Amino acid sequence: MQRDFDLVVTILGALRDAAGPNLSTHDIKEAALAPHAQEQGLQLIAHHLDLLADAGLVKQISETAATAGDTRWRITWKGYDALEQDEEDDEDEDFDDEE
Repeated sequence: MQRDFDLVVTILGALRDAAGPNLSTHDIKEAALAPHAQEQGLQLIAHHLDLLADAGLVKQISETAATAGDTRWRITWKGYDALEQDEEDDEDEDFDDEE
């Protein structure tokens, strides 16, 4: 499975913009991949959440969930920093396009 940086940014944004302090894998899937098939979408999101956790950008906060879709995640300080850096890079690209 390939990593998808746009999906990484979407996942981090969903966690940042959540009404509460955390989201389930299923909630993240709904926010990031609404049109995808349920099983494929959960596998894709779970894979990217594992990659984000490996990088320290998100943290799994419930390890006893009955299913992968019920596992809860939160964004870390480092995750906020990465998301802000991506947004700054996008602003720089927009500025360069105007010149």
